[in-house]
Amino acid sequence: MPLVVGLVHVALVAPHYFVGSFDDDASYILTAKALLSGAGLTGHLRSGEVMVGLYAPGYGALLAPLAWIWPHSFVPMRLLSLLCYVALFPLLWLYMGRHGASDRVRGAALVLLALGPVFATYATMVMAEAPFLVLLVLLLLAVDRWQDSARIWTWSGLGTVALAASLVWFKEAAVGLVGGLFVWFLVRRVPGSRARGALLAGFSAVALLPVVVARAVAGIPLAGARYSQELGGYYQGGLLHRLVHVVPRSGWHLLSGAIPATLVPYLEPLPLRGHWPDLWKALSLHVTVLVLIGAVVWTRRHRDAAGLMALAYLAESILWPFVNERRAILVLPLLVGWYVTGAAWLWQRIRIRAGHRLTRDVLRPVGMGLAAVVVVAPLVAQMPRDYLYGWNQSGSHFGGSRYASVLSRLGRPGDVVETDYRSSTALFTGHITAWNAFVDDQPPICYGPHAISELQADHAAFLLLADVNKPGLIDNACLQSLAAGAPWAVEILHTVRDDATVYELVGPGTGQPGLTNALAGVQPQHSGSVASTTLTWSFPSARPVSQVSVGRAEAAVGATTGVQLELEGTDGRWAEAASATAAVGDGPGRAPYLLATRAAAKVLGVRVVVDGPGAGAGVEVSEVAAIGPAPA
Repeated sequence: MPLVVGLVHVALVAPHYFVGSFDDDASYILTAKALLSGAGLTGHLRSGEVMVGLYAPGYGALLAPLAWIWPHSFVPMRLLSLLCYVALFPLLWLYMGRHGASDRVRGAALVLLALGPVFATYATMVMAEAPFLVLLVLLLLAVDRWQDSARIWTWSGLGTVALAASLVWFKEAAVGLVGGLFVWFLVRRVPGSRARGALLAGFSAVALLPVVVARAVAGIPLAGARYSQELGGYYQGGLLHRLVHVVPRSGWHLLSGAIPATLVPYLEPLPLRGHWPDLWKALSLHVTVLVLIGAVVWTRRHRDAAGLMALAYLAESILWPFVNERRAILVLPLLVGWYVTGAAWLWQRIRIRAGHRLTRDVLRPVGMGLAAVVVVAPLVAQMPRDYLYGWNQSGSHFGGSRYASVLSRLGRPGDVVETDYRSSTALFTGHITAWNAFVDDQPPICYGPHAISELQADHAAFLLLADVNKPGLIDNACLQSLAAGAPWAVEILHTVRDDATVYELVGPGTGQPGLTNALAGVQPQHSGSVASTTLTWSFPSARPVSQVSVGRAEAAVGATTGVQLELEGTDGRWAEAASATAAVGDGPGRAPYLLATRAAAKVLGVRVVVDGPGAGAGVEVSEVAAIGPAPA
């Protein structure tokens, strides 16, 4: 029954996620494709990153067979996460059962697992979290068998060291979990335990050695480019400064925010105005309290490695500046088990003190009602919500978008696109990507010359600005203000989807220094009839043009029956460069854009003709560009 609830939950959440909306998902897919192409650990992804630069390639390797069999579909990759989601239910049931948990407690844990927004979101994402959790519970099961075995060299021992190494290859953060397991074997006073710890440490070190060597060869920090950037960019003043000023704040955020938000969040569609947030914040504290109680009870009862592993991992996590649900979910099975264990222990204490009759007649109905109001009802209300976004919001949608499509046709694959989502843009456009201007120039710091110098340093030929990270939030307002109307940034198109704008960068200092926008400073002339309107840009003399495009063209009134993009040759004749039998721009049934590329030829003008029953009353034409070599 909990699994059925969980699958319904996943079905409600899945439509809000699109591959590429996390960027990390695209990075994993690029890794899989690079592995299939024969790239080594120091090889480069399409985004320009070194394969092991951001993450260890374990999850990418898992995706590689799926990318080989289904090269044009992400559905099998999403189904892989769903299969891992399904597998975790029986695995958690088995793990808790082996530690003496009652069927009622195990059932409650599975219900909580099924209703959790975070796990349901990752259930269909092309992300490593769901497979990682399966490996984690398998590791805990293997450790239980190995630590109780009289022999060191057993199948369970082989499974333990292999699964531990796999965890680190999937997520580097698993170093804390493996480190906690190593310490567990060292402190456990059982013959052969230290030998098991040494075997675990040795095997894990050997497994990580290829990644470490590859990073050293490629000149990448051993912790990886992303983790090193987060740590180095956030912390100042050395280790003591971090421990004093960062760890307490991060630790409190873990306990008061990340853990409750992972298990029982109180967000939309619950009321969030007035004093409601104060109530939800107070209620959320019960999650951490019960988890802590459950962890103590579990450790005292079973004395297994889980408590020390989770403690080491969470201690590692609070060294990072961003302690959120993505950190807590990596120990989700343990948090869920401890939460219900803590609740069961507290209920047992109340029963003992209150007596059987009072418990049966009064406290049981009150307790069940309280659980329904505080836990079940809020989680059920949030079931359709992707935990990353607000109510009825979805992630960015690169696949099939006009902006990804036009970028895939513009320039050459080696031309750099400056973008906040490097991997997603590379995956869906085929371009190499860079993001230094996004990393270094975020509001309120917006120094125009520095941002432009970053674009120049990246040799950017195109710029993509959008709200791909959060709906309604442009990923870099600084760059947006600089690019709007700038002579070096030619607007190719703007889309409703993800509020995206594609700019082509031309002129000195850009990735295309020899190009210019022929239409710059030229005002169009209007002419037409009842059912047609023409906008013409005429040049004083012939100009070389190699690329023309229209991002939007439609009749202001009524249907649009055709749009033609034409060039006037030096002989005075107009030739069609591109056309559509409907309006151009956003919306179903429309051409996404008009684009024509050709060898540079001199033209005397550019015109856009819009046809339709009401076109004579006015047209809406924008994002018209004519790119070509700068005049000698």
